Amino acid sequence: MAEQNKLEKQKIIHLIEQIPYSDEDQAQWKLNLDENGVTEELLNEMLEKFLTIAPDNFKSDWMRAKFSSDLALFKRQWRMRHASKQFKRGR
Repeated sequence: MAEQNKLEKQKIIHLIEQIPYSDEDQAQWKLNLDENGVTEELLNEMLEKFLTIAPDNFKSDWMRAKFSSDLALFKRQWRMRHASKQFKRGR
């Protein structure tokens, strides 16, 4: 489980560094990741901030679409992984 959390954290840090977020946001989110790990609040905040970034800050429209889909995919996968923990697996 700790290995999975580490992998999630690495993926989200990679996304934070790739997307042209402000330096303040990046530093705050990395600190939040160290303290709390990946949370739904963090992912929601990242998506909200992503939508406010001007399209001119991206190299192309394709890169903006790619980052948007990567972030949304990561959020869906994270939610599914955590929702699956709510079910009992015994017979």
